[in-house]
Amino acid sequence: MEADWSVALGADDPMIVVPWSAPGDDASGCRFIDLRLGGGQLIEEVVEARSLPALRYALLELNSTTSPFWTVKCDAWSSQEPLDAYEMDAEPEEAAFGAGSYVDLLARDSAPNFDRLERWVRVVAETLRGVPARAARVEIVLRRGRVNDEPGYGVTWFVEGCGATAERAGQAWSTALYLALPVIMGSAM
Repeated sequence: MEADWSVALGADDPMIVVPWSAPGDDASGCRFIDLRLGGGQLIEEVVEARSLPALRYALLELNSTTSPFWTVKCDAWSSQEPLDAYEMDAEPEEAAFGAGSYVDLLARDSAPNFDRLERWVRVVAETLRGVPARAARVEIVLRRGRVNDEPGYGVTWFVEGCGATAERAGQAWSTALYLALPVIMGSAM
């Protein structure tokens, strides 16, 4: 699997902020939902997870009591724009369609310092490069975070898949998500 990591700490870079809600003029009504609560019942409120079993599974696992993380925000998408075949470890004809997601993650027990989190993203990216999966890519971005106005750090976990059809891109994405999840959850932070 293609995998990379980066650091985005610039003043204009997005931050992971809890709690959050969509602006008042956004009709979607999106907001932070603490999936650690309610024994998994709140997953029904995450619109993206309703139609995407792989994302639903990942969110439930990432917020389970055994997880070192909790999730703050997510999104999923599909694209009819060709992706970079080289970046996706795919043949050009396999990169006609794309599917992807991101999940913002924070450490469950404590806010890790920058050095510790940077080591973790490096190890995870290196480990994921050894996972056999074509037409798939993961990127982990270390970001500034703020939980109830307390500063810290978190990560955004991007997963993408591509394919010759939209269906194949979706399959490549969900396979990559399922394969990457144990690495994300099992790598010591």
